[in-house]
Amino acid sequence: MMKRRGFLQQSAWLLAATTATGTGFVLGDFPWQAAVADPLVRKRALLIGINRYPETTGSNLNGAVTDVALQRQVLQHRFGFKAEDILTLTDERATRTQTLDALQGYFSDLNSRDVVWLHFSGYGSQVQPSPESEAVEPSLVMADGLDLPLSSLWLLLRSLPTEKIVTVLDTSYTYPGNPLLGNLRVRSRPSPTVAQLDSDHRQFQANLKSNAKGDVPGWVISAAALPQIATESQWQGFSCGLLTYALTQQLWCLSPEASLSNLLTRIEQLIETLAGAEQTPTICRSGLNSCTLPTDLPSPLVPQLAALGADGVILEQDSGNDLCKLWLGGLPLAVLNRYGSGSVFSVLPEPGTPPQGEVKLQVRSRSGLNATAKLWNSPGHNAGEIAPGRLLRESVRILPRTLPLTVALDSRLERIERVDATSAFSGIRDVTSVSAGEQAADCVFGRVRRATIAQTYSTDLVQLPKDQGTYGLFSVGRELIPNSIGEEDEAIKKSVQRLVPQLQALLAAKWLTLTLNEGASRLGVRGTLSVLDPEESVVVQRQTRRARRAKGVRPLMGVEGTLNIPAGSQVQYKLENLGDRPVYYLLFGLDSSGRAVGFYPYETVTDGNPPTLQQPPLNPGESVLLPWTEAETWSVGRPIGTVSMKLICCDRPFGQALTLLAARQNSPRNPRSLTPLETPLKVAQAIIGDLHRASLRNTNPEAFPSDVYALDMDVWTTLNFVYRVV
Repeated sequence: MMKRRGFLQQSAWLLAATTATGTGFVLGDFPWQAAVADPLVRKRALLIGINRYPETTGSNLNGAVTDVALQRQVLQHRFGFKAEDILTLTDERATRTQTLDALQGYFSDLNSRDVVWLHFSGYGSQVQPSPESEAVEPSLVMADGLDLPLSSLWLLLRSLPTEKIVTVLDTSYTYPGNPLLGNLRVRSRPSPTVAQLDSDHRQFQANLKSNAKGDVPGWVISAAALPQIATESQWQGFSCGLLTYALTQQLWCLSPEASLSNLLTRIEQLIETLAGAEQTPTICRSGLNSCTLPTDLPSPLVPQLAALGADGVILEQDSGNDLCKLWLGGLPLAVLNRYGSGSVFSVLPEPGTPPQGEVKLQVRSRSGLNATAKLWNSPGHNAGEIAPGRLLRESVRILPRTLPLTVALDSRLERIERVDATSAFSGIRDVTSVSAGEQAADCVFGRVRRATIAQTYSTDLVQLPKDQGTYGLFSVGRELIPNSIGEEDEAIKKSVQRLVPQLQALLAAKWLTLTLNEGASRLGVRGTLSVLDPEESVVVQRQTRRARRAKGVRPLMGVEGTLNIPAGSQVQYKLENLGDRPVYYLLFGLDSSGRAVGFYPYETVTDGNPPTLQQPPLNPGESVLLPWTEAETWSVGRPIGTVSMKLICCDRPFGQALTLLAARQNSPRNPRSLTPLETPLKVAQAIIGDLHRASLRNTNPEAFPSDVYALDMDVWTTLNFVYRVV
């Protein structure tokens, strides 16, 4: 299994190769120049997604068919696959026989220059290949309940006339004993027994082996390492696999001025924030058992045709009333879940053509990933500018003024516990509860066992009370939020009331997650998180698209994605203004205990009553360290867990937020400290309000309803830093 940093490096290299003008992929030793120059290169995809299985297999999945739609749209609209060259097999069409026929027949007329993209979403399992052996191997569970061993898949791929193959497997092979991981559904066949491979397929394998040559060609992108589990999640109006959405979103975002590693390795970061350490994606050469890496990585070159990162695409146009159907698969998942009608998209110009004036579309309705939109404030446009296939980028994001926190009740709670918890949560403002697995949720309420407490706090079990544990909160992937643990034998109603401050911190973080816009922001800023280790200095970098285009700015090579940082390490942030306007900034997030913390550099204005805070701007070309000098750092504290910090920048001061912070502090604070926030929810809402007011100067306030926030991409950006304390 590959270490995290190896996955990050390999992901960047693979996708650097795959973006070659939409005319070919480059994998392994294949020269990208030849693939780009050859006009005869063909690209063909086989996409398999299975939600519905026979009753004997167990419960069904919800998001595998959506995965197929996600892959189809990005391959067709971002990488030049023709619609007729993408074959989809979903549900009952994806039997083992039909899949084998497709693998043997659909690619048979290709040649060594051509490209194959294979995707599978569904249940995985393990199969015993021979009754004479106790050995088992991973397998894909097809729609008829039969196993397709991965060894058969490798043999079939080896028989293809090309080695330019990308295989995406959004599945896993080990069943953890429960179909849910917190509020995520597990993609391993819900069966404790190992199936035995049938005699017909053993003979099929024997025939394939007689003609097999060489290793498995191409690359395999897997949702999780072999011992781990892959999961899917529910969102507003749709479900999907975590790997598929993360991969698809990063493919939409690719652009030449961006660091490909910076974009692509968000796959791991998104999965980390949802599933914790239970699901770590891998990318391998030669199947799943050999994760080798060439000694030299090719340069991340992306030709002009694949230049424009996008958030969506126009699917259809109704010429009679200017209505369009949109696909929004490039938006961040957490943002899409609360995305409001009235949001505005800019139609991107065709690659290689000068813009003729900005054409904008306003969303009228949305269902999941699909939306309808109408021309907005774009006089003098021509029909070709809103034609199907034209790419879109966010211009104005509409968010609701009210936002609930949804708590999923763990499936392992007893019925009476769920009844009591439902009643207790119903009395808390802005909090709703659902049964785990029923719909999208922000956290999970459940029983915390002694072993979980010991693992989180590195505590000897002998020192803990010998009981069944207490109640607390978990991430949606059931990773403990340490600050939420209560006393032993605590009643559920008392537990829920005790958790109100923690729930407000989680809701505050949810509000600010809705402001993530690194790809669409028009501000030119770059943020860097440095881990100052005596043996190795590690950096994680986040930057907007405009910052990448800044002249004379060199990209900083560092780890991109979720980083493991030992407790006790020293960290420091740096913010650079690479744009053309002054910016103001705040740092806000949750530490590994689940506590809301913030850093807000300020100058105290003493002639006010009450005193207020005022922040000096960071002017174009300037940079600032957080804390403020080279000699100052912040120490990473325990417990183990995930830290998510958001660096929020705006070209107008955070007036309301700073006024609130000045009034709410009960005691003087060090202006260089990372401070626990007493009222994180009010602070988060004040920040959103400041971004809204800054946006209104560019937009007619009457263009949007008064009960929403309208956030203009010209005025702000939020950069997200995620790391794991170990």
